[in-house]
Amino acid sequence: MQQWANPHLLQAASEKSIEDMNEIKILVAILQVFHLLPSTAGVLLDDLVGSVVNLEVHLCRRESSPFRKPLFKFLNRYPTESVVYFVERIESTHYARIFVHALSSPECSPLREALMSQTPLLVNILREFCIHAEASSNANGSSTSSSVDAAVDAMAVDSEGAPNAAGLPTKQLPAYSDAVSKRLYVAMEAATMIHACLEFQPLWLEERSDLLQMLFATWAASTSLGVAPDQSSRLAKPVLVEHLVHCLLLATRAMGNPPTILFRLLDVAGRSSSVIDVSFVFKYVWDSLIVRWPISKRREILSAFLARLADMSTSDESNAILLQHLINPMVATVFTLPDIALTESASDTGSSGHGGSSATALSGTSRPPLTQEQRGIELLRAPVIAMFNQRVWAVHMPNGAQALLIKRASVRLELVQLSSILIRHAASAVNDIRKDIIKFGWNYIRNDDIMIKNASYVLVAQFIAAFDTPSKIILQAYSSLLKAHHVESRFLVRQALDILLPVLPIRLPPTAQQGNSGESGNGAAAGPPAWVVLAKRILIENSASLAHTTHVYQLIAGHPSIFFPYRTQFASNLVGILQKMCLTHSATSETRTLALDIMDLFLKWHAMLDNRKDAETVPAGDADIGSKPSVNANGSANTSTSMPVLVPAASADLLMSESRRETIVGLLLRMLCLVFDFALKSNLGPRALELLTQYLDSNKWPTMHLRLTFFERSMQQIEAQGMNQQLVLHILTVLSVVTNQMQPIWFEEYFGVL
Repeated sequence: MQQWANPHLLQAASEKSIEDMNEIKILVAILQVFHLLPSTAGVLLDDLVGSVVNLEVHLCRRESSPFRKPLFKFLNRYPTESVVYFVERIESTHYARIFVHALSSPECSPLREALMSQTPLLVNILREFCIHAEASSNANGSSTSSSVDAAVDAMAVDSEGAPNAAGLPTKQLPAYSDAVSKRLYVAMEAATMIHACLEFQPLWLEERSDLLQMLFATWAASTSLGVAPDQSSRLAKPVLVEHLVHCLLLATRAMGNPPTILFRLLDVAGRSSSVIDVSFVFKYVWDSLIVRWPISKRREILSAFLARLADMSTSDESNAILLQHLINPMVATVFTLPDIALTESASDTGSSGHGGSSATALSGTSRPPLTQEQRGIELLRAPVIAMFNQRVWAVHMPNGAQALLIKRASVRLELVQLSSILIRHAASAVNDIRKDIIKFGWNYIRNDDIMIKNASYVLVAQFIAAFDTPSKIILQAYSSLLKAHHVESRFLVRQALDILLPVLPIRLPPTAQQGNSGESGNGAAAGPPAWVVLAKRILIENSASLAHTTHVYQLIAGHPSIFFPYRTQFASNLVGILQKMCLTHSATSETRTLALDIMDLFLKWHAMLDNRKDAETVPAGDADIGSKPSVNANGSANTSTSMPVLVPAASADLLMSESRRETIVGLLLRMLCLVFDFALKSNLGPRALELLTQYLDSNKWPTMHLRLTFFERSMQQIEAQGMNQQLVLHILTVLSVVTNQMQPIWFEEYFGVL
């Protein structure tokens, strides 16, 4: 074989297709003979592997090398000797890659079984890396006991000390030594070998808990390392972490997703997200677990997590990861999935086998779909509710036994959101401990973190929607939400207000509802309710700052029926703010969208009034207008029952006067004809054009006498900038909308201009 392995011939063949070369075929045929030799041929292992390595080096081939399949047959013939041989040479890149390739090949099961039978070899390799990493960490002034929490941010730091994924400056650890770098590379190759075996034998780690624990220890040790001394070491750490995560995922799935191992897997994945792409782990958790688990399995996982909360050895960061990626989605989907297993027998059948699949349980049930209340009762049985109250609601309060147990804001935020989910969908299940829940939520309203504060307001709003609540608490929460204006948490404020507003007419006592509207009718001078007065006061006191009132205007525009009886209280404010929302330099896509919502709101109110224009006063109970909705147990508004509200028919003229309509039409024309970015580069242009059409509709409104000033100015701008066909077509489209609603006398006046 050495005579045929001419280096010059192999180097020349590296630039060609080697499939049809006779010399290569002869070399392959010679290699095919070795696995047929007597058992004593095992002594040729070193010479044969060395020859293949030399052939591949000269041929510039690795996994595509034609010499590997014959070599793998020989290795399968002597699997135990081969494992020892390659493990001893694991520091050599070429030898290690050949061995990993063999382990990854379907035909090499004897070799994999031999490696799995010698698990202590791999455990020792990983242990040596952990020992060296611990020594390096101690030399740098830290300990491995705190490395997982304190040094995990260093995984996101490059050699220049760049900030981590959260954008916060991180403390750069010193570079580790070449000896540690060497052990890191060896651990990486060992993890690659373990990964290759688990692809075929995923239950291996269930039988060898020592190796499983060593994989977790290896990951923890890798987080304590500082900056890599060279480029190869810098690449070795993410490769090691990626193979470790894959190994843990395969093992967890094969073992049926036991809570303890599943929690540790998600912890590792969440902390490694700044180093590698771990989306495959979260995708598996969602696709294979969260949307498929029966209720009994969810209850088991929830109970295990609640028990974990009291464990002082678990970190807040780990709990935050589990809440975000497992617990909260798992609980939320109980109430949103169209179908889910009900009976204990079906649930246990679907989740008892390895793999954790509950497809049988999901498809085998013949019961009708469960209601949200039934699902909540099934998930939150008495022991779970008691544990939840003990570990979350009752203790994390100023007078709780473990009030300071959770330090990290992210955990508090996730626990508040989890509580909101339970109140929203399973209020009846937590009815007996509702006092502890409101105390829990009210405590975090005082938190300095703005996200936690406003998430707690969402919880309080869900509580008010679900349970009777003192009016003092309701008004205080409502008033605080109206005053909240932080942009980063505005979506939470709006969510809380959208939950709270529909139930205000019911939850507040009659003394707070002294008047049904701000209008006078039948000689009565009744004032608006307290929640309307508060909203108007905020708009007046902060009229100079749009940022402080945007969420209030969004609230009014989003609930036209609720604010309809009090429309005249807000009409002037709504029209007066439109120009600032649309045409100032500070106008944004959000403010312009809100302006269009307000314009649409006036059309909705006008349509409501048109339905009752023939009556002087109409009971609001005959329709949705002015209704004061009741509330279901789950907190959603129920508009089927309404309290009578007298609405004067004459208020139509007060709502949409000619001057207000001219103001709105003028703003629409200015946006469409002068703000070209709005008209052409956003998706708001077509909506504004549709609103303009409705405001000019001669079947609904008196004819409006418009001037062509807007069109003249826009055409002058287009001519000054160079004729743009798209802009010209747009202006002509707007002009056609206007001319379609004009009277003949208007055409006579502007015939020359047109």
